[in-house]
Amino acid sequence: MAGDIDTMTVNQLRGWLKDHGVTGTSGMRKEELVKAAVKTMRSDQGTASPNIATGKKSTGTKSTASSAAIHKTAGDTGKKTAHAPASPRAEAGSGRAAETAWESGNDDVIDLLLAHHEQIKQLFGQVARAHGEQKQSAWRQLKDLLVLHESIEQQLVHPLAARRVPDGEDVIESRLQEEQQATEDLSRLYEMGIDHPQFDDGLIELRDAVVEHAELEEDEEFGYLRENVPAEQLIGLATAARAAERIASRPHADMPASGPQNGSPAAIADRVRGALRDALK
Repeated sequence: MAGDIDTMTVNQLRGWLKDHGVTGTSGMRKEELVKAAVKTMRSDQGTASPNIATGKKSTGTKSTASSAAIHKTAGDTGKKTAHAPASPRAEAGSGRAAETAWESGNDDVIDLLLAHHEQIKQLFGQVARAHGEQKQSAWRQLKDLLVLHESIEQQLVHPLAARRVPDGEDVIESRLQEEQQATEDLSRLYEMGIDHPQFDDGLIELRDAVVEHAELEEDEEFGYLRENVPAEQLIGLATAARAAERIASRPHADMPASGPQNGSPAAIADRVRGALRDALK
């Protein structure tokens, strides 16, 4: 049984674990993946058992693998192997995911984008629940972060994924179409303002689209980049992204006195992209 697992590649192990309900494996080395696979195979006794990567309980329905099934997966080299969604290499504290990622110079660009995903989800909830000035403040933060996040992806990460991910051009074309639609919806909400009677319904539609988009990125793009691009390169992209964020947040003479965060999504995107170009020089 263990011998069959040992013959599997890292990607095959991650794909098999994902198929059996184990997540958060993108930061594991092969020996850790092998241990997780063995434990998952042993959890088919019908009782709830810990999910190896997340610590959550599993029902056991996805963990009833046999040695023959493992062996078949290992030998099936003609099919694409599913990649586990990327996960941060170090867990961030609750409510501080994005802040933690930006603080550490050792985090790579995937860590930063994953932290953004978590903070964006939190901000959608805050905007939906808040009222008055608190709602306006949360909406402003959400708008700014969405623009910053998509700009980093479009200029730093998507081009890399288009070259390195299997069928990368098709994958990234789909992500860019989704981002274009999200930008249009974000701009429409910005023009409406939070007091518009249709704002909350539009916010829900944008939230659902953005969350689905983020999950597709994690499944089809981030995990593969983490596995196949040198860590130094990904860390270098994070350094450029942090520098761009600092540059874009500085007040300019042609922006409102309170800073660029009060500008339109298009104006903020122009500044972030310019800052990214400067950071990459």
